[in-house]
Formats: sequence, structure tokens, C-alpha cells
Amino acid sequence: MRKIPEGMEANSTEQLTHTNMKTISLDDFIRTGEGANGSSYSCISDPLTMVKLYNTTYPLDTVFTELEVARKVYDLGIPSPTPGEIVTDGTRTGIMFQNIVNKRSYSRILADEPERTEEITREFAQYCRNLHKVECPEGLFPDAKQQFLQLLEAEQCFNDKEKTVIADFINSVPDATTALHGDMHMGNIISTLPKGAKMSDPHEVFFIDLGYFSRGYPLFDLGMTKNICISADEDFRVENFHITGKQTEEVWKWFVDEYFEGKKSLQEANELVDPFMAVKMLLVSFNIGSMPPHYESLVRKIFNLPK
Repeated sequence: MRKIPEGMEANSTEQLTHTNMKTISLDDFIRTGEGANGSSYSCISDPLTMVKLYNTTYPLDTVFTELEVARKVYDLGIPSPTPGEIVTDGTRTGIMFQNIVNKRSYSRILADEPERTEEITREFAQYCRNLHKVECPEGLFPDAKQQFLQLLEAEQCFNDKEKTVIADFINSVPDATTALHGDMHMGNIISTLPKGAKMSDPHEVFFIDLGYFSRGYPLFDLGMTKNICISADEDFRVENFHITGKQTEEVWKWFVDEYFEGKKSLQEANELVDPFMAVKMLLVSFNIGSMPPHYESLVRKIFNLPK
């Protein structure tokens, strides 16, 4: 088990509020990224430190949970930035992390070097496959099947009969102890590979945004990967992943070939992954408060539910 470096220990989450957690000044930070739940900042005076600050609407207990999950993932030996302490800028709550210098997400690498889509995607798929070789001890992370059954119960788009169809599929999925990222896509794995460098050149790869980490059947993860590559709106893909729908379709093609080691055709992989992609829409719905109409239509089509 790796030891957390001195000065990066997580603080206690008991009775922690904005009034007694460490306060940082953003005068010493520069914003380097932005997502649906918050923004990331790199420290100017200490380039090896960064902070992820969550939006003010983000629940405090969820921040604590994400820190706990990040520490468990790190301690399990899965390559991920070293988690630190919970902090505040006076308004928002955040988590300090080791800053990976000269990092680029795979989505950014694909955007920077589209002519290398195949080789970049193949490495991305290899790391996803390697993650799915990690066995998680019982009780360390939530069970994916149970998570989705709970999300299904709360979903408003489907009636009880329709929910039974989806629940029957979830319950039919084999039980597994495989490590799952929970939000696996090209933006949530980062690399230190310099632009133009050979894939064989020395570089490191890290999994980030680990709040939905769980354990279960690997195709749950591939359901999110296919969603981002194929089903998400074109504008969403360009805005969040910097690449066009045409390129993400290429990413999915090469991902399938590499992940399944050439043993599944694209059609076979799609037939396997599609119901898992539909189940993943329950998480999307939970995150934004309702299921987008085109995703509801997708779920109904995949599970043959009335329109």
C-alpha cells in the first residue's frame, strides 16, 4: 500500500464546516479546468499541488465521500493523483490533490493529434481493460447493480411495468468484484505523454474524477464510454471533449477492437454494451435532475418500451 506523502494527509471529516476547515486564497492559484460540478486550479507557488473546488450547490457530505473514495482508490494501487485535505476558498468546498505536471486528458490528446486517433485510443482502451483486472475487496466500494436499482426506483420517466423490464436486466447481470471507474470516458484518464511523442516513450497515466467508483460487471463502464462516443449530443462532445462526433465514432471503433482484443466485431460489441449504456442514462438523469428526452427515447428503444 502506498503511503500518502507528508503534508498531503486528509483531514477528519467529522463536524467539518467552512468555519473550521483550512481556507486557501485563489490568489495563489490559476484555473486549469472546469466541469459540471466545479473547477480545478493549479497552485502557482507549488506546481505539484492543485485543488478541485465544487460548485456551491454541491453537497458537503458528497465532497467528503469523494475524498474517501479517492483515498481508497489510491490505496488500492490504482494509478490516481495523491488525495490531500478538504479546503475552502471561503465559499466553495474543495479537495487538494497532487498536481500531475504537463498532463493532458486522452480527449485533449485526441483533439491535439487527431491523425493519431487509433494509437491513442488503443492505449486508452488498454488502461481501461487493465483497471477491469483489479479485484475489489467486498465492502470497499458500492455494488454497481445495487446503485442502478436505486437510481431506477427514483426515476420519474418510467412507470412500474417499464421499471420492471429494466430491473430484470440489471438483476440478470452477473455479479462481479471488478473495479469500475463509474464515469469512464476519454476525459477522465490523464497522461503525461508530450505532444508528438511516441506511445513507447516514458509517460504516466492516471485515473481522475473517482466519485462514482464502484465494483461490478465491466460493461457498466463501457456503457458510459459508448454513450460519450456515440449517443451524446454533438455540441456536448465538442464542448466537453474538444472532438467532433465523427472522431468519437472512430474512437469507439478502435476502443472496441482493442478492449476486446479483436474478439468482438463492432456490431457484437454494440449489442453487448447497448443495454448497459441505457442503464447508465439513469446516472445522467440523477446528475442533472431529469432524463433528457433523447436519452429517454434511447432507453425505450433499447429495452423495447412503449414510446
